[in-house]
Amino acid sequence: MKRFSISDIENLTGIKAHTIRVWEQRYNFFTPKRTETNIRYYDDQDLCMFLNIATLNENGYKISKISKMNSEEINLLVASLKENHYNTNIQVQMLSNAMLKMDDDEFDEILSTCIREMGMETAVAEIVFPFLRKVGFMWQVGTINPAHEHFATHKIEQKIIYCTTQFNKKTNKQGKRYILFLPPNEHHQVGLLFAQYMLRSNGHHVLYLGQNLPYESLTEVVNYYEPDFVLSVLTVLNTDTDVDDAISKIKTAIGTTPLILTGSLITNQETNKAEKIIIVKNIREFASIIEKLNMSIAS
Repeated sequence: MKRFSISDIENLTGIKAHTIRVWEQRYNFFTPKRTETNIRYYDDQDLCMFLNIATLNENGYKISKISKMNSEEINLLVASLKENHYNTNIQVQMLSNAMLKMDDDEFDEILSTCIREMGMETAVAEIVFPFLRKVGFMWQVGTINPAHEHFATHKIEQKIIYCTTQFNKKTNKQGKRYILFLPPNEHHQVGLLFAQYMLRSNGHHVLYLGQNLPYESLTEVVNYYEPDFVLSVLTVLNTDTDVDDAISKIKTAIGTTPLILTGSLITNQETNKAEKIIIVKNIREFASIIEKLNMSIAS
């Protein structure tokens, strides 16, 4: 059984240590356990309860009301909120809770249900990407460690890959040819994997080259594969490489092939249309671009 200090609970749930102490005194919440040296600590069950209380509190339930509920009532109420798959705040919070507990089954269940109920495109746009932005913020402020982020992103990547394999038989011989890659020092594949999903779901040919690809290797593959488009995502770059430099290197590597770019680093980037660069600001815009460029192949 894990042991958490009050500062651990604060970091993992967002509930201030002072607030926890007040709740303990005023509402008789969570009488902490004590070590042999009288140092307070909390266990796994306490963490789960704190996460549930934080979820209810963030969704309009006052602590005075929550304090009158027993643990079973709290669990049932949170479960009922989770059933509202179109409440994006709840689903993002549920994924966050599952990540903080590193509960593999719970995370997979929440993600799978959102995709099934909302559809892949909506679930990724309104649940997954907002969740990942929250994860990034939590990582920056020290609420989570890299293991939490790795757990969550790999679960999401696995789900997108699985869903993408369902389109293997839909590839159309008349579909466009795409190369998808991440340049050196880029390792976040969720956006790239989802672009592959969208393209394959529309019958296009995708050569997925993954993360951290050297520019010289990209040149060789472009010459061999002769794609209609190259697509990349820019979210993190080396400190000695700026966005314009990265774009310039990609353009040099792919020659005259049109380039589609997305990612947090380039959503506000101004480009010259003569450069054959298409900037995609979000998922909805990417779907629209596919349609406008007459790239979508009806199955």
